[in-house]
Amino acid sequence: MRFVSPTLKHIVFPVLSRSGYLRYTAGAGPAVVTYHGVFPAGYEVRNVALDGNLVHAGSLRRQLQLLKKRYNVISPEEFLRWSEGGLSLPPRSILLTCDDALRNTLTEMVPVLHELDLTCLFFATGASADETPSMLWYEELYLMLLDASDPITLRLPEVGVSMGPIAANEKHSCWWNWVERLSRCNRQSRRGFLDQLREQLQLSENWRLRFLQSSTLAARFLILDRAGLGRLVDAGMSVGAHSLSHPILARATDESAWQEISESRTVLEKALGKTVWAFGYPFGNVATVTGRDLKLAEQAGFRCAFMNAGGGFGAEINRFALPRVHVTADMSLFEFEAHISGFYRSLRKRLLPHSSEE
Repeated sequence: MRFVSPTLKHIVFPVLSRSGYLRYTAGAGPAVVTYHGVFPAGYEVRNVALDGNLVHAGSLRRQLQLLKKRYNVISPEEFLRWSEGGLSLPPRSILLTCDDALRNTLTEMVPVLHELDLTCLFFATGASADETPSMLWYEELYLMLLDASDPITLRLPEVGVSMGPIAANEKHSCWWNWVERLSRCNRQSRRGFLDQLREQLQLSENWRLRFLQSSTLAARFLILDRAGLGRLVDAGMSVGAHSLSHPILARATDESAWQEISESRTVLEKALGKTVWAFGYPFGNVATVTGRDLKLAEQAGFRCAFMNAGGGFGAEINRFALPRVHVTADMSLFEFEAHISGFYRSLRKRLLPHSSEE
């Protein structure tokens, strides 16, 4: 849960940023920033919970300009060498990462990175090694729930769930419950269950078609395919693995978790013809990643692995649980720097000592 009051957001953070306090008191580094994509031009935000992890192109540009002016943005390869003790980094070094490898990373994000002469480590799922377009399954599920007529009743005996009637204000909690349940299934079984749910929600068989036919919706919701992944590498970016199908690893069996982690590296390396050395845990917080998963990432041959929380300068460093600052759509520029500097994390620990950051 984020902890930002209006006073912090609009008064404290701006004052500390403009005075230089945040960057000059930043702890040891480096720090890692992660995005989840950029809104395509013309896309209208439909749901805050669904779209809140993406940022607008203008916000991205301002954030990266701030980092380039006040900090030292390093390449993924420099970060790797540092993590293994082979390189000393300048003070206040920043690594840029981005999860999910949505199409908008090519159409919206890479042009801004090129404009500012920066590189980024993109984490892609194994589905990006395919030659056919697809969506992240948990976003597809959310979209189906939004499109379904109220009230909703859902039954899937195979995973032991029966829900309903579900009111409109209960859709989000229902969605996350289903994400947890379906994370226990393998990729193929989950696809079949999603089709069953679509039928129960009385959505047409060609319900997904509009996401393929609209360039704006495709850029927002479709992930890169094999050709797109190649274009990302040709653009000078690095690619890491983000599991085979983006389940909650903590809910997966030992066998399934190993397959999700190890085989994602295998299929991406085959598709790219390059070594994939970094892993990004799906969802990536303390509730969705276990100590088992950290060990599996190391056993799978990755050289480092990244969480999705707890980041900023001065954070505790574990090479297979590297903390990151998760950038969201509603994060102001000054709030962004408060996270980067480690000030936000330190303040939260003082005020909420027993809470954990998601």
